Amino acid sequence: MFLKTLRCISCSTEYEYGKLFACDKCGGFLEVLYDMESVKSVLAKGEFGKGSTLIERYSVLLPVRDVKRAISLGEGNTPLMLADRLAETLGLRRLYLKDETRNPTGTFKDRSICVGVSVAKENEIVQVSTASTGNAGASLAAFSAKAGLTCRLIIPASASPTKLVQAIAYGARIIPIEGSVDVALSLLKEAYHAWGWYPIPTSGPFNPYQVEGAKTIAYEISFQMKEQSPDWVIYPICGGDNIAANWKAFRELKQLDLSPILPRLVGVQASACESLSEPLRMGHDQIRPVKNPQTIASSLRIEYPPTGLAALRAIRGSQGVAMGVTDEEMLKAQGLLASREGVFSEPASASVVAALKSLVQTGVVDRNDNVVCVITGTGLKETKVLQDMYTIPHSVPATKEGLLSLA
Repeated sequence: MFLKTLRCISCSTEYEYGKLFACDKCGGFLEVLYDMESVKSVLAKGEFGKGSTLIERYSVLLPVRDVKRAISLGEGNTPLMLADRLAETLGLRRLYLKDETRNPTGTFKDRSICVGVSVAKENEIVQVSTASTGNAGASLAAFSAKAGLTCRLIIPASASPTKLVQAIAYGARIIPIEGSVDVALSLLKEAYHAWGWYPIPTSGPFNPYQVEGAKTIAYEISFQMKEQSPDWVIYPICGGDNIAANWKAFRELKQLDLSPILPRLVGVQASACESLSEPLRMGHDQIRPVKNPQTIASSLRIEYPPTGLAALRAIRGSQGVAMGVTDEEMLKAQGLLASREGVFSEPASASVVAALKSLVQTGVVDRNDNVVCVITGTGLKETKVLQDMYTIPHSVPATKEGLLSLA
């Protein structure tokens, strides 16, 4: 393992491997840093990106000591698809979709969770927990089942029933609470100190290790595009961890001379809980919480993004854009994504297509730019919100005439 130190992104205080939660001095998010000179010597052998599991492929830049004991369900290595029909509809020359719905539990969360569970396992942890709107919980339940760990999920009672059923099927112990995911996240530290429930959330300054798994999306995008480097990469934002981790990865690749260009990043929130646009526009770091946001996109529904500062700095550092999209825009984009490219995403994931449509129309994204939309989760987990949009036809007689009546 080439992990060198954990450094607070706010005050730069450093900590050794094993530190949990935020910086003791200022409460800032802890970023994992590596011995890059040693990493370069390994990369000279041409092994980076090769291996049978995600952790094995990118082990030199992940905080896992024993790669052979890493827990895997076949996560990562998802397709980067050229989206010609959607590009034509949006007025772009070239558009790619990084389809994270192909991960084992249907979301990009599997990348983070496989790292978090592997770190827990090699440190002889037997009880894990997370706070989640559903996707991260289902993922932790699945990987915990594979690793033989007891898994407890603190989840808002309003979470998608489909996601809860998935987690229960994996054997997790579900604890629905009367409150938002923000409240659930606040309980993680208390549960760890009271009962030893090791926290593996994919957002927030609680456990800095598993967030590293999310950055492998950027590694794959860079290698899959090869010489056609992306000008823009667009991500949905809930907690802020994904876009922050991916910006870190793009910078790591540039530092290691594996990618010459840093893309501009777009972070998309639901307009009901849009909190990053103002500080980005005004040039400050004060992220204001949005009380009781209402949106159909449960994966984006959060009052305050716990990794928001890291996300904000990633967007700012890439000279990117933060924006919000409405529920109506997400649903229309979801339909476009499915009908043009055969990719069925949850509304939260379709937010990136809604944002791209606006960015092209306003001229922020040029029609000749190379754009990647990261589709983070499958629509099969959020079918309830679509029942009023799509009507299943009534039955017809089993005859040729009956068939033609609905053809």
